[in-house]
Amino acid sequence: MTLIEDGFGASMLENASFKQRLAEIEIELQALEYSELRTLAALSVGKAPGPESSILKIVGTELAQKMDEMFVELAGYNCLPFVPEQFEPGFDGDAIGPGDSASAALTYFNNRKLSIFGGSNEIQRNIITKAVLGL
Repeated sequence: MTLIEDGFGASMLENASFKQRLAEIEIELQALEYSELRTLAALSVGKAPGPESSILKIVGTELAQKMDEMFVELAGYNCLPFVPEQFEPGFDGDAIGPGDSASAALTYFNNRKLSIFGGSNEIQRNIITKAVLGL
């Protein structure tokens, strides 16, 4: 396993701030999963979807973007090398950086759109406000 340095002479596995953020994301991910299961259970017994679907969309997209940010942080300078052909099918050259780190920035920039498509998060917040507060 390749250890990724934190820039202060230690690995990211030893970086307390990084471990705390990783734990927070894991907790948010589990909470999202349980909320989604509650929503699906309600739908399975015939209840109409309410503002929960908007909440799930907002939380899910923001969580996905947080995970992308952490992956870019882990990839560091390996996240966007200038070897454009490595992203083409059939590339036989050496991979740059560990794992999928070379495509981390591409994924990060591509997934910024998550908070826009499917109804922007601001529109979803308006839906929640109208459904919950009756405004």
